[in-house]
Amino acid sequence: MSNSEILAIKELKKVLYSSFNIIDMKIFGSKSRGEGNSDSDIDLMIEIDISTADIISQIYDITFDINLAYDTSISPVIFSKLELEEGPMSESPLYKVIQKEGVPI
Repeated sequence: MSNSEILAIKELKKVLYSSFNIIDMKIFGSKSRGEGNSDSDIDLMIEIDISTADIISQIYDITFDINLAYDTSISPVIFSKLELEEGPMSESPLYKVIQKEGVPI
C-alpha cells in the first residue's frame, strides 16, 4: 500500500473507533494479498456492535471524506455483531474470504 493509503486507513480507524463501538476492522482482497496496484481499492470489513441505517450512513460519509482527503479508495463492508453471530452472513462466501485473508488493522 502507498503511504497515503496507510495514513488514510490509520485516520479512518482513529475516527471510527472514537465515534462508534467498533469490534473489528480488517483489510481484505487484493491489497491484503499484496496483489493490488495503484488502481485497486482497499476493501475494508468493519464489524460494529450495533448497526442502524444512520450509523452505516455516517461510516460511509466519514470514509468518503477520508478518501477525498487522502486521494484513496477505501471500500467499507459493514457487518453488525448480531449479523455475524446469529445471521446468515457468517456463512456467506464474502465473510469466509474475509476470515481467511483479512488483515486486522
